[in-house]
Amino acid sequence: MRLVRADQLAEGDKLGKSLYTSDGRLILRQGVVLDRRLIEGLKKRSLRYLMIETTEAFGTDPKALKENLREQMKDLLSHVMDTVLRGGAVPVEPVLEWSEHMSRIVMEERDLLYHFEDLLRSDANLIAHSVNVCFLSMLTAKALGYTRQQIQNVAVGSLLHDIGLFRPHDGTMVINHPQVGYDLLRQSPGLAQPALRIVMQHHEQMDGRGFPHGTKGAELSEEAQICGLCSDFDYFMNDRLADKLPCGGIEYVMSKIDTSYSYAVVRGFLKAFVPYPVGTELRLTGGLHATVVELNKGHLARPIVRLSQFGTKFNLMEHPSFMVEAVV
Repeated sequence: MRLVRADQLAEGDKLGKSLYTSDGRLILRQGVVLDRRLIEGLKKRSLRYLMIETTEAFGTDPKALKENLREQMKDLLSHVMDTVLRGGAVPVEPVLEWSEHMSRIVMEERDLLYHFEDLLRSDANLIAHSVNVCFLSMLTAKALGYTRQQIQNVAVGSLLHDIGLFRPHDGTMVINHPQVGYDLLRQSPGLAQPALRIVMQHHEQMDGRGFPHGTKGAELSEEAQICGLCSDFDYFMNDRLADKLPCGGIEYVMSKIDTSYSYAVVRGFLKAFVPYPVGTELRLTGGLHATVVELNKGHLARPIVRLSQFGTKFNLMEHPSFMVEAVV
């Protein structure tokens, strides 16, 4: 199935999930083929996203699935940002509608992981950062065994974690943007407290050295830690001042265990992010070129590769002196 905007529906599309009114009455049943009349009726109901059945093999092509989901996230964030910039209320309904679809997809797609190439941003804008953070946060929550409802809360909170920066501001306000975002969202009915805590606490740390309130220890929600870790990781990896490798990002995250994040959160993150997926071409110490052919589940940053010059398999876990120097 594929998540699409209502204005992208075409005649002949088949509805992938039944639609209901807010009081539980059936609007359209799953599997119905959409014609022009039905499409216009759906648009009039102000539905922004729908699930459509598709012959595209997302199950065997997670890259296509991720690209579809990322595009919808960018569209939704642009809509939220434009509304907030105009002084309007946060459009909660489409956010909740999207998060309901998204949480189901994340739960059902077993092979949905985030890779190094997914992380890299061609631009440095807030929307691109928020998309990376949200995707990584949901997958980390899944790795930690969260329920679908919990993943939905993580989706909302991490997608909107920087909403306090959506309005014009000067540099002095940056440190207060979690509070600004929280105050903005708590006026909107329908948002769960775990999602709001993510917005408030995503810059707090386990040892109390974060901001804006110095929240620490048990007072810091795990969901907020997940979002904070993913945000820190994205900024670290997309620092334009230096070329970063995934192994460096993993070392950076691990160095913050028990100071910024709990060990459990870091462990969940390391299950969700695959630095060098199978097929990645690498340059190793000594100028050796290799292709990743298998992952070491205990250490994803040290995969099994096939050396191009010799055609032999080479387990980086067994040869610690050989390092990944570049992704080529």
